[in-house]
Amino acid sequence: MRFDRNILLLIIVTAAFLVLFFLINQEAKTIDYVPKTYVKETPVTIEKSLSNYTVIVPKDLCEGCHMSGKPFIPQASTVEPHQNGGMFCLSCHVISHEKHPMNENVTCEKCHGTSATKPVYVNGYISCNDCHNYPDPLQPSKGNIITIHRQRGISCNTCHTDSCTKCHSEMGTSERWIKRLDHFNLVAKGS
Repeated sequence: MRFDRNILLLIIVTAAFLVLFFLINQEAKTIDYVPKTYVKETPVTIEKSLSNYTVIVPKDLCEGCHMSGKPFIPQASTVEPHQNGGMFCLSCHVISHEKHPMNENVTCEKCHGTSATKPVYVNGYISCNDCHNYPDPLQPSKGNIITIHRQRGISCNTCHTDSCTKCHSEMGTSERWIKRLDHFNLVAKGS
């Protein structure tokens, strides 16, 4: 008889837990609330700009668009670090060109600001292929300078003028340089 009592007690306790579980779930369904589930992406750590010719994206950049009628997450304003100030979207979240594809309203300048139209020496070198490539200006050129410039009708002499020889006198007279320049000009013309 003892065995039967234990089974009966187990059934009663299990039923009580199930009823309690059911009541809790029913009550939760009737309460209007916004679940606090946050997906934390890789934190933004900016030591230097990806390109020396663009402006680093500021941490409060998102508010410019998303607080002026564009979609945003209203729950973000209820999070303590946001309420107490000092925390902006880009303090924790990262943005990418996949999330914000280029279109007439989203341009490079909207996020990165404007830059010089002609590259300048920064940190001792000029690196055009850090900024653009043909046909997709967001992809690196991997050193294919001809592909970048030929399609745009730009020859070496457009940027590398006679003033370059003031510091690089060997560049204009070197047989190696002349061969490269002649070759590039032929390729740039499509010959």
